[in-house]
Amino acid sequence: MPSSVLLISFGISFVMTVADKVPSFDVTASCKAVAAFGLALAHSPEACVQDENSAHAELVQKWNTYPADDRSRCVSETMVGGDSPSYVEMLTCLQLTQEAEALKTPLIGASKTKRGIK
Repeated sequence: MPSSVLLISFGISFVMTVADKVPSFDVTASCKAVAAFGLALAHSPEACVQDENSAHAELVQKWNTYPADDRSRCVSETMVGGDSPSYVEMLTCLQLTQEAEALKTPLIGASKTKRGIK
């Protein structure tokens, strides 16, 4: 039983540490893996790497604007499987989470700011 508590504590601290900064992925390997499966028919590995680098740059720029819980969850979801994590996937997760939160705001009588309208 004590070892279970220790493992859970370690896992929680790892997730919290992971959420502090954008994790580092080998996008070249991820893009080659996608190409090897034939999943990117019209998307070359070079274009994939470019997309991943753009997503990484956006994540670095906006990382601290996302709530820590959302960052931790999206990092964990992106790492599932472990072979080919993706910055594009992580950015999409964070953006969708943000949009879902905006939908929870009551629209009737809400200001444009609360509704996410600029």
